[in-house]
Formats: sequence, C-alpha cells, structure tokens
Amino acid sequence: MVNQRQGRRLRGVRVLVLLGVLWVAYLVTLVARICVAGQQDERGTADVIIVLGAAQYDGRPSPVYQARLDHALELYAEGRAPYLLFTGGRRRGDRYTEAEAGALYAQHHHVPASATLCEAQGRTTMQSMQACTEIMRQRQLHSAILVSDPFHAFRLRRMAHDLGMTARVSPANHSRVRSARAQAYYVFREVCIYAVYRLFGL
Repeated sequence: MVNQRQGRRLRGVRVLVLLGVLWVAYLVTLVARICVAGQQDERGTADVIIVLGAAQYDGRPSPVYQARLDHALELYAEGRAPYLLFTGGRRRGDRYTEAEAGALYAQHHHVPASATLCEAQGRTTMQSMQACTEIMRQRQLHSAILVSDPFHAFRLRRMAHDLGMTARVSPANHSRVRSARAQAYYVFREVCIYAVYRLFGL
C-alpha cells in the first residue's frame, strides 16, 4: 500500500516536472519569436499606414510615440501608402487623444489633413485594431502597414491575422526603448500580454 502511494506521488512529480519543462520551453520559444519579429521590417505598399498610439502630453507625443510617428512619416514619404491612421484614446484629464496628437504631429510635418485618419476610442491594442479594421472596411481600404515598437510586432501580426486584416508590420527602427534592461522588461511584459491575449482574446 505504501509503495503504491509512493509510486503515485512519484508519477505526479514527474508529470509536474514535465509540464514545467514544457512551459519553460514555450516561454523561451515565445521570447525568441518576439525578438525575431521585432527585427523583421515587412514594409511594402498598402492602402494605409496604421500607427499604434503611445503616451502624449497635451498634444505633444512622448519620445516613444514620436519614434513611431517619425517611422510612419518615413514610410509615407516613400509612398508606401496614401493614408496614415492614428490610434489611441484619451486618458483622464487629457485634452487630446493619442490619435489626435499623432495626426497633429503629421500635419505639422506637412502631411495634408485629408491623408490623416483617427481611431480615438481604443484603450487597448486589441480595441484599436478592431476599430481600425472597421474604419478600413468603411473606407474600402484593403491592406495596412502596422507601425509600433519592435517588441510589439509579433503580437500585432497575430492580431491582424486573427481579425482577417491584410497587414505587414514595420517596427519603428529608431525606437526609444534602447537599453538592454528596458528591452528585457518590455519583452517580458509582451510575453505576459501575449499569453493573456491568446487565453482570453484581450
């Protein structure tokens, strides 16, 4: 009887160890895929360039957001797409949405207002991507180039695929997230957010 109990415990421990090893292997693989995706620039031609929002201060983009905007403006100047679509809502106390700050920045850099579009309600990446999909449908825009920081590229590509969006990802090549410590933090954060997205669709 004692030997049977010990045998069951041993088998239980082995199962837990195996599950732990598989989980660690999955996380390592996910980290690698996130890092690799951030190095892949799929810029081509599309109907619209979508810029994922980031913090702004009374209409002035934060350094992280500005790096994304500058990259998008570079793509626009190359003739990659005729429209820029800015995303992101307003935080409590803000006068401007992230999308409005992006559009103002683009117009200040000689992009005509007629070429700028805004999705100003989204509070999460998924909400913004869903809203962008609807805007594209309404305006009969069929393809997009997605611009954000490199660590964001893998999840963006997956979200676009899940939403049925025809999209390329072009990470901001002058991202302000530069230090090894900051990059490690954001990659770890992205692993957690991606896991939540895959489990709950958030």
